[in-house]
Amino acid sequence: MSRSMYRALSRTAAIAIIVIVIIAIIAGVYFYMSQQPSKPTKITIGLFISNLGNPYFVALRDGAQKAVDELKAKGIDIEMKVYDAKDDPNQQITQIETAIGEGISAIVVNPVHVEAIQPALQKAKDAGIPVITTDRDVADHSLRIVFIGTDNVKGAEEGAKALIKALEESGKPTPWKVVILNGIPGTTAAEDRKKGFHNILDQYVSQGKVQIVAEEVANFRRDEGLSKMESILAAHPDIDAVIAANDEMALGAIQAIEGAGLTPGKDVIVVGYDAIPDAVQAIKEGKMYATIAQSPFLQGYWGIYAAYYVITKDWKPATDWIKTPVVVVTKENVETFESQVKTPQPLPGAPTS
Repeated sequence: MSRSMYRALSRTAAIAIIVIVIIAIIAGVYFYMSQQPSKPTKITIGLFISNLGNPYFVALRDGAQKAVDELKAKGIDIEMKVYDAKDDPNQQITQIETAIGEGISAIVVNPVHVEAIQPALQKAKDAGIPVITTDRDVADHSLRIVFIGTDNVKGAEEGAKALIKALEESGKPTPWKVVILNGIPGTTAAEDRKKGFHNILDQYVSQGKVQIVAEEVANFRRDEGLSKMESILAAHPDIDAVIAANDEMALGAIQAIEGAGLTPGKDVIVVGYDAIPDAVQAIKEGKMYATIAQSPFLQGYWGIYAAYYVITKDWKPATDWIKTPVVVVTKENVETFESQVKTPQPLPGAPTS
């Protein structure tokens, strides 16, 4: 074989080897990509609300919608379906199971009950559908990716401290007669706020400075706050203060106080929780001493972004609980507090790209 023929064959062999290597690389890349989980081109997030009849949860929904609108403006194909359970755990279970059957991309849920909906969330987990809990959590934390919400124990402690401060400033003689109105039993919000109230008030009970004359469940409802407070006032017309686990119950209590011919804010000091518009107005009018501003707006806003990052970037939050801001609202900051809780803020720990 001549040298020129040898060189030609060598070049041919080299080219063949290069072609084979290129084909192998392309095939390898194709195989690798085929094994990766496909990302949905259309993202549908279910927002499951305990009760849209409560203004607090309307704000949560609005925050979620703001996040969806922002993502759409960036060209993301995303939609949100909103479900209202009307405080019925069975209805929320049905809603979640229906959404699973329809192939929902992710679930952001404000649970009606800490345990009741867990079987439905287990079905979501089994189907590979990520779950984010917001405002209220579930007992089994393995069923969700992360909880986004208030430290309700701390918030309630701050509310109880505000109540004590108001009583001290009032000059009313001790022991101060105090009423506690609690929320829906079995919800993390109700149980944690009850704990926070007692963490502070029980210290003063043991010192003989506070007497808890009544503690009732009013289920986070204004009408029940009214009726329970009417009954309490009939038995204890000389109470000094009321602390309620949400503003709806506190506003109902104010109605009962006025109905009994007493002046809320003077004869009876009232502290609420949530900073809904009616409560903010009551503070401005002097009928309510304080309320605790959470950020339902950010709970919904961050909930959507958390779901989006989990779906599109396989995001794994570094923390089990992303806490939203808490602010004690009184006459001193009633005109300014909203900037701290109603302004979109980046989700803590979220991907930067």
